[in-house]
Amino acid sequence: MADTSGPGAPLLAERLRERAHSTPQRVAYTFLREDGVAQDIGYAELAARVDALAGHMLHHAAPGQRALLLYPAGIDFIVAFFACLAAGIHAVPAAPAHRARDCARLEALLADAAPALVLCAPEAHAACAAALARAGCTAPLLREPGTAGAAALPRPALDAVAFLQYTSGSTGQPKGVEVTHANIAANVAAIGSAFGFRPETVMVSWLPPFHDMGLIGSIAAPLMLGFRSVLMAPGSFLRRPGAWLEAVTRYSATCSGGPNFAWDLCLRRIQGAQKAQLDLSSLEVLYNGAEPVRATTLEAFMEAFGPCGLRREALFPCYGMAEATLLVAGGPRGRAPRMLALDTAALERGAVREAHRGQAGSRLLVSCGPGAPGVALAVVDPARATPRAEGEIGELWIAGPAVARGYHARPQDSARSFGLRIADAPAAWQGARWLRSGDLGFVRDGEVYITGRRKDVIVIHGRKIHAQDVEALAESAAAELAPNSCAAFALDGEGKEGGERLALVVEATRALARGGDLDALARSIRAGVTAGTGVALQLLAFVAPGAFPRTTSGKVQRARCKELLRRGALPLLAVRTAHAGGSEGSAGSAGSATRADAAIDWLRGYAARRLDSRLADERRSLAPHVLLDFGARGLLGLQAPLTKGGLALATTDLVRVMAQLAALDLSLATLVGVHNGLGLRPLLRFGTEALRAQWLPVLAGGRQLAAYALSEPQAGSNPRAIGSRAERVEGGWRLDGEKHLIGLAAWAGVLTVFARAFDPAGRALGTIALLVPADAPGLVLGPEALTMGMRAMPQSALRFEGVYVPDAQVLGEPGAGMEVAQDAMGFARLGIGALCVGAMQRCLQLMARYAARRDIAGGRLLDNPVTLLRLHEVDCAIEAAQALVDALADEIDAGTALPLDACSACKCVLSELLWETVDRLVQMLGGRGYLENNLAPQLLRDARVLRILEGPSEALYAHLGALARLPGNPLMRALERLGGPGQAAWPTQLPAQGGGAWQDVRNGEFAAWTLLAAAARGDAAAWARRRLDLLRHAIEAESGAAAIAPSAGALLARVAQHARAIGDVEQDAPGEAGGLDPLLRRAAPDIAAAPVAAPAAPSSLELVRACVARWLREGGLGDGPNEELPGIAVDVAAERDGGGAACEREDWNVDTPFSDLGIDSLASVPLALEIEQAGGVPVSAELLYDYPTVRALAAYIDEQRDEQRDERCTEPGGERRVHAA
Repeated sequence: MADTSGPGAPLLAERLRERAHSTPQRVAYTFLREDGVAQDIGYAELAARVDALAGHMLHHAAPGQRALLLYPAGIDFIVAFFACLAAGIHAVPAAPAHRARDCARLEALLADAAPALVLCAPEAHAACAAALARAGCTAPLLREPGTAGAAALPRPALDAVAFLQYTSGSTGQPKGVEVTHANIAANVAAIGSAFGFRPETVMVSWLPPFHDMGLIGSIAAPLMLGFRSVLMAPGSFLRRPGAWLEAVTRYSATCSGGPNFAWDLCLRRIQGAQKAQLDLSSLEVLYNGAEPVRATTLEAFMEAFGPCGLRREALFPCYGMAEATLLVAGGPRGRAPRMLALDTAALERGAVREAHRGQAGSRLLVSCGPGAPGVALAVVDPARATPRAEGEIGELWIAGPAVARGYHARPQDSARSFGLRIADAPAAWQGARWLRSGDLGFVRDGEVYITGRRKDVIVIHGRKIHAQDVEALAESAAAELAPNSCAAFALDGEGKEGGERLALVVEATRALARGGDLDALARSIRAGVTAGTGVALQLLAFVAPGAFPRTTSGKVQRARCKELLRRGALPLLAVRTAHAGGSEGSAGSAGSATRADAAIDWLRGYAARRLDSRLADERRSLAPHVLLDFGARGLLGLQAPLTKGGLALATTDLVRVMAQLAALDLSLATLVGVHNGLGLRPLLRFGTEALRAQWLPVLAGGRQLAAYALSEPQAGSNPRAIGSRAERVEGGWRLDGEKHLIGLAAWAGVLTVFARAFDPAGRALGTIALLVPADAPGLVLGPEALTMGMRAMPQSALRFEGVYVPDAQVLGEPGAGMEVAQDAMGFARLGIGALCVGAMQRCLQLMARYAARRDIAGGRLLDNPVTLLRLHEVDCAIEAAQALVDALADEIDAGTALPLDACSACKCVLSELLWETVDRLVQMLGGRGYLENNLAPQLLRDARVLRILEGPSEALYAHLGALARLPGNPLMRALERLGGPGQAAWPTQLPAQGGGAWQDVRNGEFAAWTLLAAAARGDAAAWARRRLDLLRHAIEAESGAAAIAPSAGALLARVAQHARAIGDVEQDAPGEAGGLDPLLRRAAPDIAAAPVAAPAAPSSLELVRACVARWLREGGLGDGPNEELPGIAVDVAAERDGGGAACEREDWNVDTPFSDLGIDSLASVPLALEIEQAGGVPVSAELLYDYPTVRALAAYIDEQRDEQRDERCTEPGGERRVHAA
């Protein structure tokens, strides 16, 4: 084999021209298309297309600029890649952005690479142009020209950049490796030597062409070394893994391979008759690389496919990385893999000590072979940059001509990884420039063993545990898990001593997602991990199928998974945490914080995917799935026991969750607060054990909601003024009366109702609290009030007409209902304070974002002094409010009595601060603040009600002011507990002197602000004191004004004069027709029977639902679409006629996300094909991400069908035919 790595080494483009001249008709590449057609291209045709495209590109860009290649796998990509190299333009291969989640990666890559050109497949031109426009890319999008008129092309220098290889897994901060022409030549030469390639070699590969293993190993090497490469799309393999080994059989391939997960997938999916048709005897090299090579996988693969002719010596573990172009070590060819059993405890200490294979406490490592020709390997202490002795674990450093130049436009990152020196290096290494790999391992007998990634080492109690060991233990402990479905990592600084905690995220299989026993599975995984590592698994999270973060080449993205979990962007099915004492305790237990963290993380991800606040506001209704999902997550039982389906949160954690909810959707947060604080709390605090057992599982699980019925038309929220009556009767109480503006009344399954209690003789007993089911006879739901804000939660009237309530449904004692009411309202007022904190944080976020981006005459709005002052004031308000809420929550968790008056003060001040903050948001946004799509108007409406809810500020201030005049009042004690000794004398310094109503309101406001100032610290305390001083001065200035106000009669006379000036008109237009048509009423006239219409063709909704139902019924198994498509008609009929035969499951509907049904990226392909064949409309697998429910996908199909009908109804001349009705 000729040497291709020296100074005179040919470029790939030159080698292509040589082969086009010497063997023009020889097949260079074969691409196996999705439709089964094999597309061949010979050297001559390939060279002509490459030269033509290269010349065309040079009309739009100069050598040294970059071209982004957005192609799927196929011949077009190969042409474009080689054309870039021939023109001296730096190729930037990238995965096409099919789904929304790909767009962020594409935008980051565009920003980093700054391409001068973009090329894509002809059929994707329109979609690609749209994606580039969304990303703000202005580079021209080129099409491939014809092959005529190719211009003379420059010869790039060997040390010039050939392409940028963006490392797998790069997302927000992508790093493009600058690979030169010389790097390609050197690594291809090493690959050819290590793999034993020759002209007779036949390669079969399904690997992505935009990753190093597919690009260098399956495209560049075959061309440079002159052998045939048979390619297929990665999707073809993922849809039907058997297609890969069938291609090996069909073409008698001598070389093929893929990452470890691909081998595992074949083991799972290739069975029986399909396996019997395989002949793998031609394989000389079957490589396993790109991710940790597992000994168990190699053994299982050999056992499964040895009968198909596969030889053990063909198995070829290897190791490589994009920064070294591709291959670093591998093989050796013709020898079975070498495996080494090592003591796990020694490995954790960084030492290598052999153990007996199969011995407890041992780990079996697979050798990745010797270093490739031309590659120098060193095992280095990364902290000291000194060499390790042979047999010691360290970081692998690499040197040689295949090591790339560095990262594009990232000099600091390049300096950290490339061109490093080794101190005290042996003579052979003197002067070498090294690449640090980030991988840990050791060299034994000249062969490389990888123990893990340096960044994936988890240090717990001084022990070093490798993430892949934890993942392997989890998978071996639970047979239900698929291989490559776990990500282990450390939760930093969250242990009891501030150390790391062990966490594991597991992708559930479709069967598990549909109803597996996750608790039992969690116990098995915990036991396996603890037994294997001696370390407890602190957090175990199960995510929905298809949501597990992997690179496009299939690698587990541990860091990405950790970040998504932290941000709440993973669709979690369940979270299991370890707690002190081995159990999840009460609300005050250590597990409360962890559960709250998990809830907050989930909420952030859920809001991004499933909430539509504006739609809920416009429709005055909340989508049912939100309540169902919140119930499933325990959010409708925040302080309900774990055994009843709740989260058992401490108050300090409850307020954190409520603040997060308010930042996402204030109306929804209010709804959750009403249910938990007003609806559920009376039952938790005052219900009998029997009542709690009956109702808590239903309410905490979200199957029903709870309402709090206190307000009445004439009494408002004053429990002492209510007029509803509960008269004692035999065995219970007769309830009569009316309530109005009752939140959740229309949706509630049970209500806590307050009434004045009377004995049979009519003597008053006090207030009674009754738990009344919504379906109780005599309970009548009244009209819904159309509120200004909080429109996603219904506010309705109720009427009680002789409702019988048994004694068992009394909360607390008869006559002591006031205690129940005050406890619930006091706690709810603290909850409102938490809502205000979260909503203010959201406002500040929006204000700062807008100010930083808005340019005004004097520069950025953010730099304006008034803006800076406003933002600073809001920041201080948030800090002070947070401190007050936290202090009161801490008091409650400490076991003290609920500080009712302090909670009232908290509610008043914080709701007024929120109103002030939202008003400033609207004002700062200017005209944008008046637009519904900009969030501010809805925030304004929703915030306004918090000044009224649970008692208007003026009424509560009056109560607080009256208390402030009394010696030993509870506000003074609250002030002392908040740590404000300097304010202890404030009751003698009240600014409004006297005992009138006006003085009480203003003094109550002053008292509430004093509490806030006492709780605040730092800048927030100084701000609060300034506000308190301003309030004092304002009250003192008003003291005389209150005395000169006219009488009520005089004021009404003035109002009458104004009324005469404008008239007194009430609009009374007919409005919309709302009555039922007479023909549809109960006493309808006789109507002749209409003729029975012929059965309609299945609608798109029915069709898609039937396909999904079939898939669920059959367990989602199979390698392709169902061939018995006529059976779909039976399924459709059964679904349409309500027979339910099409699916045994009842826990899904047409709005259930496909991901919740277990339809992941693998399952979506055959399902899409079945829907396409049944519906006659093209349906790609990606559409199941873009249209993620049956209803959404059906709407898309309807649109396509409409377009098809439009085309059929168009005359050849282009005019539509018009048919008479």
